[in-house]
Amino acid sequence: VTLHAAACAHGQGRPATPPISIAVTNIGFGPDNGLTAEEQAECELGTELFDELHDEVDNAFALHSVAGYRGVPGLVLVMRFARVEGQDFASGTKSIVLEGKLLRDGQVTADFVAMRYTSNGAFGNYNRGFKSSCGILEDVVEELAEDVGEWLREPQMNAQLGDL
Repeated sequence: VTLHAAACAHGQGRPATPPISIAVTNIGFGPDNGLTAEEQAECELGTELFDELHDEVDNAFALHSVAGYRGVPGLVLVMRFARVEGQDFASGTKSIVLEGKLLRDGQVTADFVAMRYTSNGAFGNYNRGFKSSCGILEDVVEELAEDVGEWLREPQMNAQLGDL
């Protein structure tokens, strides 16, 4: 499957290509993901990922949130946090493994596994000041959103994104 996001034709008298509509399911957590239910709620990584992904795709895609993928026509992006490590310490390596699949009318047409990590601790990026564990994980999620946004432009099966 190829989803080409065409650039607009400035000054050529043609209308810009409309954005490709993609439904994005609620981004959850896989079993044994490394976070407690309280940590999952506190960090709100799913909301952060959706917001960052929306920023990454600009006007090429029109993302909208849906509760689930069953019965949703067209393109649906399903993602989950498979593994999150390093939540309980303010310093040290933090990593996130994200799994995703793109469905078209209920059929998987592309999928990926993405991983990003940082060894920056609470004071790792001095110009941004002190960061909580959630804040550091949000930085990792921002990088994952960049990876997924790039993948969406040319999705493929068995893609490995980020630091994989």
